[in-house]
Amino acid sequence: MRFTTAISLLAALLTIQVNAQDIIAWSGDDCNGSEGLEVACDGTCFDFTGRHSYEVLGGSGTVSLFVGSGCTGQEFTFGPDPSGECINVNTGTSISTFRCT
Repeated sequence: MRFTTAISLLAALLTIQVNAQDIIAWSGDDCNGSEGLEVACDGTCFDFTGRHSYEVLGGSGTVSLFVGSGCTGQEFTFGPDPSGECINVNTGTSISTFRCT
């Protein structure tokens, strides 16, 4: 019984790892300029101030961009975006935060 539970848990963890993706945002329009940190696409809200493009790494991701801090206010949803494709963020308004899933 313990062996079956351990195998099931291991399989679940491997599935999560295989589907994991990250995102990087840049200050330039074409994934150029100042590069932000590589962060996980796990639904966490991150700062997007001064950024104008992003790239999802390691899988596809859906990115929700927000005018307000803390992922609040007007929302713009991009994606799902394929891995390795640079996405220019041109919403006509300032974007403060984002969430990737």
